[in-house]
Amino acid sequence: MKAVLIAIAIAAVVWLMWRRFVSPAGMVFDLDDPRMEIAKQRACDTLPEFWAALAAAAPGDSDFGLKFDLNHGRGLPDRELIWAMGVTRDGDGSLHGHLANPPRNRDFSAGEKVTINPETIVDWCFFRNDVAHGHHITRLMIDLSPPRDAAEARKQLGW
Repeated sequence: MKAVLIAIAIAAVVWLMWRRFVSPAGMVFDLDDPRMEIAKQRACDTLPEFWAALAAAAPGDSDFGLKFDLNHGRGLPDRELIWAMGVTRDGDGSLHGHLANPPRNRDFSAGEKVTINPETIVDWCFFRNDVAHGHHITRLMIDLSPPRDAAEARKQLGW
């Protein structure tokens, strides 16, 4: 029995170390990467297009999402840019959405409803008649992806 407990303890330590040191999923950019800064600026400059489409709720428009910094204002040292989908705007202007993928911040989980601080928005998206609009950071990531992956991503986004 003692050997089993020791084996479980060792396995737990190995798993915890792996979780701590494994590279994050997706692409990682330096904080000052100029390509990322340009993509974020384009997204901010064109955000009125997103707000107008969200407010209009046209029949061909769907899948409204915002990419934002989940950790902003939480006293955490790392940014975590993540998509929230199903975005809604309340009468008081507050924004809500559901996390589209598992976050690195373990205080949250995929699918969880979150409130989005407008100051933290770095990108936006929606589909109009099966063609993605916005996705400025996504476009950068696709451009940096292997050609086969990039072609599949463009196909999924209707480009």
